[in-house]
Formats: sequence, C-alpha cells, structure tokens
Amino acid sequence: MPYVSFIYPEALWLLLIPIGMVVLALLSPRRLSPVRFWGSLAVRTTIAVVLVFAFAGIQFVRPVDRLTTVFLLDGSDSMPASTRAQAEAFIRDALQAMPADDQAAIIVFGDNALVERAPESDPRLGRITSIPIANRTNIEAAIQLGLALFPADTQKRLVLLSDGGENSGRAIDAARLAASRGIPIDIVDLTLVDADAEALIASVEAPNNVRDGQEALIVANVESNVAQSAVVRLIDDLGVIEERNLELTPGTTRVEFLVPVEGSGFRRYRVQVEAASDGRVQNNEAAALIRVQGPPRILLVAQTAADARPLMTALTATGIIAELVSPEAAPRTLADLSTYDALVLVNTPARMLPVGLMQAIPGYVRDLGRGLLMIGGEDSFGVGGYGRTAVEEALPVYMDVRNRELRPDLAIVFVIDKSGSMDACHCADPDRGAPITSSSERKIDIAKDAIVQAAALLGPQDTVGVVTFDGAASATFPATRGATVEQVMDAVSGVEPRGPTNIRAGLLRAEEMLQQVDARIKHMILLTDGWGSGGDQLDLAARLREQGITLTVVAAGSGSAAYLKQLAAEGGGRYYPAADMAEVPQIFVQETITAIGNYIVEQPFVPVRYSNSPILAGINATPPLYGYNGSTLKDTAQLLLATEDQQPILATWQFGLGRSAAWLSDTKGKWARDWITWEGFPRFAAQLVGDLTPRGGQNVNTEVSVVGGETVIRLVTATAQNDLTVVATLIGGDGSRREVPLMQVAPNQYQARLESPAPGTYLVQIAGTSADRVVVQETAGMVVPYSSEYRSAQANPGLLAELAATTNGRLLNEPADVFDRLNHVFSAQEVALPLLWLALMLLPLDIALRRLMLRRSDFGALGSLASRLRPAGATPVAPDPVLSRLRAARDQVRQQIAGERIQVPPTETASSEPQPPPAPPPTDDALSRLRAAKERARRQITGDGDR
Repeated sequence: MPYVSFIYPEALWLLLIPIGMVVLALLSPRRLSPVRFWGSLAVRTTIAVVLVFAFAGIQFVRPVDRLTTVFLLDGSDSMPASTRAQAEAFIRDALQAMPADDQAAIIVFGDNALVERAPESDPRLGRITSIPIANRTNIEAAIQLGLALFPADTQKRLVLLSDGGENSGRAIDAARLAASRGIPIDIVDLTLVDADAEALIASVEAPNNVRDGQEALIVANVESNVAQSAVVRLIDDLGVIEERNLELTPGTTRVEFLVPVEGSGFRRYRVQVEAASDGRVQNNEAAALIRVQGPPRILLVAQTAADARPLMTALTATGIIAELVSPEAAPRTLADLSTYDALVLVNTPARMLPVGLMQAIPGYVRDLGRGLLMIGGEDSFGVGGYGRTAVEEALPVYMDVRNRELRPDLAIVFVIDKSGSMDACHCADPDRGAPITSSSERKIDIAKDAIVQAAALLGPQDTVGVVTFDGAASATFPATRGATVEQVMDAVSGVEPRGPTNIRAGLLRAEEMLQQVDARIKHMILLTDGWGSGGDQLDLAARLREQGITLTVVAAGSGSAAYLKQLAAEGGGRYYPAADMAEVPQIFVQETITAIGNYIVEQPFVPVRYSNSPILAGINATPPLYGYNGSTLKDTAQLLLATEDQQPILATWQFGLGRSAAWLSDTKGKWARDWITWEGFPRFAAQLVGDLTPRGGQNVNTEVSVVGGETVIRLVTATAQNDLTVVATLIGGDGSRREVPLMQVAPNQYQARLESPAPGTYLVQIAGTSADRVVVQETAGMVVPYSSEYRSAQANPGLLAELAATTNGRLLNEPADVFDRLNHVFSAQEVALPLLWLALMLLPLDIALRRLMLRRSDFGALGSLASRLRPAGATPVAPDPVLSRLRAARDQVRQQIAGERIQVPPTETASSEPQPPPAPPPTDDALSRLRAAKERARRQITGDGDR
C-alpha cells in the first residue's frame, strides 16, 4: 500500500510552530467575527503545516512492479570467442523470457565501458557492435555506468557476465555503492573449466646496471599449462643472440642466458617463446633494459666524412669514444639516441637528417640531460635550413641574424612556370600519359599559395619579385623592397596557365630584375616541371652564380625533367623534387628561411674571449679563423668566443637537464685550417665535448618496478640531500613525456606510485632541484610488460562471489531467473514543490479573512439572493454595537444635510409692497458641514460610551 515518508524526518519537530500559533490565537482577544477568526486560524495553520512538510521532504511511496535489468558483458581479451558466444546466448535467452512491462540494457566493458543498448522493452538481441579497450578488465567502470543507466521508477538489477579477472579499478568499491542503493549484482560466472593450451613469458629478470665488458645474466620465466615443446629466443636490437629448443612442463620453466655487454648506455633485451600449442600471441614476449656504464660515447653525424674526421681524431686522441655515421644511418628514435652521451652535427643540412632524429633531439637534451653540439659550414645553421626547427629550439643561437643593422638584406625572385602543363598535375613520363595527382588543386594555384606564404616571412629591408613565364616571360610583380603580403597576393591572383614553356625567358627576366636591385644576398626560386624548349639552361645558371645570384629549383610533380637537379647544383642552390605538389608551399617557406639565414662571412679574424668556461681552461691564445655562419645569441646563452663586433663564434646553453653548444666556424681545412693543425685543438675539442656530457660521480640509486598495473619509482640520494624537489619524467619510445613528482618518504628517500602506462619501453629521467639548481640527475630504464589480461591465471571467481555477497546478489544459471521480482521495492515521489504552491495560494485567502471588511451589500445581487435564501427560522447574528452607533450617526448626518438644502418658497399675496430679496445661501460648503456632523456624531458616541 502507498504511504507517506519524509527525507528529513527530524524537521518534523518544526510542527511545534503551528501548534504554538493555534494556542496563541486561542488565548488572545478576538477582534474578528467568529467566522473570520476560525477561518483565518484554519488557513494560517494549514500554511504552516504545509511549509514544515515541504521542508521535511515529504514524499509518497508506492510499490514498484516493473524491473530494469542491466547486463554487464565482459568484452576483454581474457574472454575467448567461444565463451563470449555463450555469454551472448545467455543474454538472448533472458530477453526472450522478459515480461512485457520490463526492460533491459547492455553494457560491454574492457578497460573502459560502452553502452551497447539503453533500457528498452524489445526482447530481441541484435549483433553486439561495441568494441571496448580490450587489454584490461575494469569491472568498476562497468558497474558505475550501469548504475547511471537505471530509470528512477523501476526495480533495478545488475547482471555481471565475466570471469572476474579484474586488473584495473576496484570493483568492490562500486559494489558497495550499488548495495547502498539496494541494487543487487547477480553473477554469471564465465570462468573456463578446461582452458586452451597456453605458453607465455611470465617475466624477464636482468641487472639494472653493468659495466662495459662484463657479462649480464638474463633469466626468463616461461609458463605453460600443458607439457609441450617450445623455442625460446633472446633478441637485442641487432637481432637474435641465442635460440634454444626446450620441453616445457606444466608450470614455470626457468631459462638462463649469459650475455657479454659492451659499450655504454641502455641495452634492451627481449625474450620470445614459440610453443607448439598456444592460445594468445600477446604474452609471448617480454623485455628488460640494462644500463651499461662505460666511457663517454659521442655520436658524430656528417654528410661528408672529411668534414668530421679532424674532430674525431682529436677526440679519440683524448680517450673519448667517437662514432661517425652518415645522416642516413643516424638513430631515428629517442631510445636509440640515448645510448650516446652527446650528439655532434657536423656541417649537415637539416633536410638530410631523419625526421625521427629531428623530433627526438629536444627531448634528448632537455629530458635526458645529454649534450648537443652543432659545427658550422656551408650547409650548417641557417644556410643548412635549421631555422624554426626543433634543433634550433635546443641550441644557444638563432639561425638568422635578427639585428637589422647586421643582417644582410635579401632580394628574392620567384620564377614560376605558368605554361599549360601547370593547369593540372603533370604526367609521370615525358610523353604526357594519364595525369596522376594527390590533390584536386591546380599546380598554378598551389604555386600562388606558396609565393604568398614565403613572402610573409620577409622583412621590410628585403626585396621580393615574381616572374611568370610560358612561351614568354613577364614581371608579374616587380622587385619591391618592403612589399606587403596583400600586394603580392593581388599581383599573382590573376595568373592563369596557358601556352608553351620557355624556362630561359623566365630566368633571363629574373636576372634582369635582380641586376637592378642593390642587396647583399640575391636568390631565385624556380618552380617548373622542366619540359619545354631551350635546353638545360646550365650556362645561364653558371652565369648567375658568377654574379652572386643563387638558384634553387623546385621540380613540380613526379614527372619533372631529370636535368633540373643539375641546374640547381650549377646555380649554387638546392634541389627539391616535389613529387606531391602539396609539398610546394612548405618547400618555399623553408627555402625562404634558408635564404634569410644564408649569412656566411668569409674573412680572417682572431676570436675574442668574452667569458670564462671549463671549455677554455688552459687555453690562452687561439689561432685565427677565416669564416663563420651568421647567427643571433639567445638571451640566456653564454657567449665564450666572438668576433670583435660580438658576432657569436662559440656559445653554450643550459637546455632543461642537458647542455648544448654552437661552434659557428667549421672543423675542416677551410675556415678553421689553422685550428685543426694547432697543438691545442685536441684539448679544446675534448673540453668542448666533455662540457656537454652528463656529469657522473653522483652517489644516488634509482629503482623502478612494475607490479601488475602499478609502477613504483624510488630514488635514494646521498646524505644530507633532503627537501629536494624531485620530478621523474617518463619518456616513451614515441617521444611522449609524462612528469611525475616524487614525494620524500624518509631521509634521503623519494618515491612515487602511479598507474602503469601502456606496455612498452620507457626511459625515466629523474632530476632533483634545490633553489632552482639541479643537484641530482639520474636516468633509469623501465619496461612495462604486456597487460595481466593475457596471463594464464586470469580468472578470479572469488571476486565474483564477493560482489554478489556485498549486494545480496545471486549466482545465476538459468536465463529466466534474470527477471525475478525483488522484494519490498518501492518508488518514492517527492511532493514538496506542490505543497509550496499550495501555501502560496492560501496566503492571499488568509490575508483577506483578516483584513478585508465585506458586507452583503458589497456583493450586489449575490448578497440580496443570499438574504432571501436565509431560512425563516434562522437566528440573526447580533450586530456589533460600535458599528451600529456609527451607522446611526452617519444616517443622522445625511438627514441633517438633506434638511438644510430644502428651501420653502415665499407665500404669494396681493400686497403691492415690494418683497425683500431672498436670503443668500449658507457660506459653509458641503465638506465643512460633513466635518461638523462627524464631530457631533463622535461626541455622541463618546458620551454613550461613558454612560
């Protein structure tokens, strides 16, 4: 039966207030008629009681018969396909037995939870399409989402279909929340009785640190649930080190490998198992990281070995291990780069470096605390295309000269092919076969956009011009100093492709334009596919170079002529094969940046020392240099050597945890020909590189352990190193970064606990600072293995039983039992708001009963009808004596006023004597007479009261 309940029953004590109001009203003198008194008291008491009930949260409770069931289906990888099919069949059969008024929802979960079906009464089960993150099992997330799906006016039940193999979240906490709401969790146990054959690598044990030349013991624990044969391999980054054929027994088999370790840095070792019978491949491999402690290792990257050989010889002479590689062979990931203590880029253009290496360099210096050195030359710094790149971010200098007085002005002319072949993508062969393109835009439109983007980079002291050509050439935009982007855009917007191709006409027109300009740097950028008349133009390119005009060629499309590369080389510029026309705008931007930074000064000078540094320790006098790359020193960088006008020659910088340096001259027999033969050069080179390598000798110990889904990072520092700010940076193989603060848990001990990241290999860079100064720096390795989802002993029936017991749930075997009714389930509907509206509407009635003095005559005809309908024998209500006297006085005054206004006419006689004029009307106006009458009535009433 329905009944009334209160959300805040303690608020019912406030009912003493209306009780007190009634008592006070009964004890006070009554000035109202009985009808008004009792009516007002009843209305006012009702308002007070209604307000108290609303404040107490009154609600009507009624029994609920409808049932909503939410199925929680385990979709993690621990569920084989056969078990998943059984679970879906259970849900399908349960829906077929669902009563008509009931409804059901479905949630599929793994590491996350997804709603497959909202609560509805449809008994059909369609194809389940939700795909959660399957590498973990998070039952807590499924229960929380299920609780949020329930409607308010039904019975509620959760049905969990899982093996209980939780490895993320805490399902028992969510179960306690469900129990507090009276929602049971019924269990359909999907634990496998007879599991498929499975073999896996349970763990790989290896020492954290070894010294160069030692042997490391690597132990692999291989698990199998059946007896079977298997192959176990030990693999490093170069390939398979050792392979063994084993006979596995049920349980764990220990496999030991003894491996000689050389070099320095981190070495990763992987162990794989390949078994005859195996269910999953995700658990067939595990890895370990070993840090090898040896002498500093320096990596030199040079496009030409001759450029770096003098530096490498000097370093080797001082006992530093230096390795020279070409740009193509350079490391491409941060993990591979981390095996070196410092990286040296020797006169190598940016375009030749692997993309992965360019992206890894900032993290290599900033996060790992390693060193970076760039050596100058004709293909380095700004002229090498490093402007606005990740490498510039890590170096102590900008790639261009930002002082307008010092930076040479640039005159650049864009020579654009607008022949008919630029109307669409060119063919892949000179015979113009079927066109191929990756973009729907015309070549000429892409070229216009590229010109505008490049022009936006120029300064007010620079000059820009645009020449377009087909069969003839025209100056589309004359060479203009300080031109705006809008001016260039307006000039090229009307260019349309048509006609044949005459490259020579375009180059001659651009030559004429640049000859009329006074600028220190003159440059052309030619965009064409190269197909046309007039030959290869190599003679013209050589002539331009003699005049100090460099020529860069951008080949427009994959079918461009082969001679364009030779044309760029003869013109002293660069060649860009733009197979995809969409690359052209970025090429123009990068080439313009390079041209702006193309500031090379070739003149003899002796470097001037501007500050002291360990790099220059013991070095008093230095030989002269004969050239350098122009640059701009960053604000916080340290200038060590410079020209007399303070142009940087050697600068260093602290970048994050690491250091970088810029040597703006070269290390070959051109600008530094006297330096490489100088007897102090080996010492200078060793001190320069040594200043960049990480400092050793710190008495610290780091430990990183991964247990299940939790990772613990622990740092033990030297004595008296307390109250440090310690931060660990986790660096993934893809360059991702995550900073984790470590809290001090004991003297000299710092620790952090965190949820393990995604499986993979990580470098953990730990830095401890005091007063903004790094006093502790250490690097450790961490391997996060595959998720415990793929362990053989994944099921946890005990957890399932605990969830059911906590919520008064059941272990279900029959699908029809899913929709059994729950006992004593009610739905409560709060009615506080309607009661507040009722109190608001009664308030005017209470005021009317107490304040308004209404008579029957005020209601007109309705009042007269009430008088006639009064019963004959009804006893009239005794009139109020005060009101009666007031009414009598009022009537008397009215009669007196009326009498004074009556005038008696004079009697007509036959007398002939003249009659006197009529008496004048009284001077008192009506208001004065009313006041006088009111005063007489008041005295009369007062006299009666005295008697």
